[in-house]
This record gives sequence, structure tokens and C-alpha cells, in this order.
Amino acid sequence: MSKAEVDPYYSVRDHVQSQVDRIKLKYQRFQNLLETDTSSNSEFKDVRKGLSKDIKAVDKEIKGLRDALDTVDKNRAKFSALKDGEIQSRRQFVNEMQNVVSEIKAGMDSPAVRRKLDADDAKGRRGSNYEVHNAMQRAIDDDNDRFVGDQRTQTRQIINQQDDSLEQLGAAVERLHVAGKEINREVKEQNIMLDELGNEIDTAGGRMQQVQDALGKLLRTKDGCQIWTIVILTLILLIL
Repeated sequence: MSKAEVDPYYSVRDHVQSQVDRIKLKYQRFQNLLETDTSSNSEFKDVRKGLSKDIKAVDKEIKGLRDALDTVDKNRAKFSALKDGEIQSRRQFVNEMQNVVSEIKAGMDSPAVRRKLDADDAKGRRGSNYEVHNAMQRAIDDDNDRFVGDQRTQTRQIINQQDDSLEQLGAAVERLHVAGKEINREVKEQNIMLDELGNEIDTAGGRMQQVQDALGKLLRTKDGCQIWTIVILTLILLIL
């Protein structure tokens, strides 16, 4: 029968030793990663979290060993098979493991480590704020560009509409100009026609006056030859 089967101390001791060795290796990796930007290094965060978890677990096992040794000291008669030297050896092992774990815990929470972590966090926040500021500025610039582009588009549309309106107005003015010229031409022609008509009326009036004078003479004379002469002349005047 092995010692572990008789006394569970040995199996717990071996497991504690294995855990502490593992913690020491992780702590070395922790110290190496501490030189990087810890605020953005995901491996550092994982190692730190794993170390804290392992230390918490091994602390419980070390405490269990210490409580067991205290029980033995209080009940020496019951555990007379354990020699004082063995008990002292076990206490020495427990103390050594506890010291190693305590030193690693102190190293992880030392002022130097805290300053490094705080500095990295502050740097990360500044970088994050800078990125946020840049993102906001880019969004503002994009909005401004879109606004200016929209205004330019609207301005071009208004100018095009005004150009179309001016072209239509110009065409209407040209049509009015042509119509005015046509009306002016017709008015001139009508004035000429009215002048000619007036002249013809004046001429006809003169002739009519001559006819009236001739008829007057005809009515006053009894000479048949003169009468026929006057009638013929009147007809000639009317024909002309």
C-alpha cells in the first residue's frame, strides 16, 4: 500500500507542488507581457485572469494542509504515528508554498505593476478618445460634404430653371417684337390705304360738285344742244 493511500497528505502535497510550479511559469509570462501595451494585449489579460484563478485555488489547498497540521498538533496522541520531524517537514513545505504564492500575489499587485497598468489604461483611453474624436470629425466632415453637395445641386437646378425661364421669356419677347413689327407694317399699309381713300373721296367730291354745277346749269337752260352736252360731260365725269 502506497503512502498516498495511507495518508492523503502526499497526494495533496504533490498537487499543490504541481499547481505552484504552474503558477510560477504563468507569472514569468505575466512579467514578460507586462512590457507590452497591457490595455490592448488580450494574452496579458488572459494570463492575469488565469493566474488569479489558480492562486485562489491553490490558496485553498494550502490552507487545507495548514488546518490539517494544526489538527495534528492539537491531537498529538491521536496522531502519534507522525513524528515531530515529519510534522516539521510538512509545515516547512506549506510555508514555502505559501511564501511563493504570496510573493507572486504581491508582485502582481505591486505599485510598479499598478502604475504600468494605469499608464497603459490611460494611454488606451486617450487612443480610444482620439479614435472617437476622429470618427466624429469624419462624420461631421461627411455631413458637411453632403450638405455642400446638395446645395450645389440645388443651385445648379435653380440656375437651369432660371436659364429655361429666361429662354422662354426671350422667345416670348421675340414673338412680341415680330408681332409688333407686323402690326406696325399693317398700320402703315392701312394709313396708306386711308390716305388713298381720302384722296379718291376728295376727287369724287370734286367731280360730284362739277356734276351738281352742270345739272344746275342744265336746269336753267332751254337749249337742247347744251343739255345733251352737259349730260354727256356728266356721264364722262362719273365714269372717270
